[in-house]
Amino acid sequence: MLNPSKFGFKDGTNACCGSGAYGGSYTCGINKEVGSYELCSTSEDFVWWDSYHGTEKTAKKIADALWDGPPEWVGPYNLKGLFSNYDERKVEDLVGNEETMGEFSF
Repeated sequence: MLNPSKFGFKDGTNACCGSGAYGGSYTCGINKEVGSYELCSTSEDFVWWDSYHGTEKTAKKIADALWDGPPEWVGPYNLKGLFSNYDERKVEDLVGNEETMGEFSF
């Protein structure tokens, strides 16, 4: 949020959909008592969708970091490293394969 351009965003403070300060009033078409709200034209530029939720791009960045982010973000292992240590086979070969995905049930 402090340096959104570092992660490919233009705005790390304001919500894409909402009203009030920072687009932070929980409206975005949900709260009928607040009749108006603003909607951005490009959600990919924003970290926040509304006052509670990140945008799809934010979720993707978080998922990518959890999968193979550096140890200082998701240490001691990211998920790719954790699964690689669990099983010597590459996880990429197993993803999407229904026969082998059952081996990774929790």
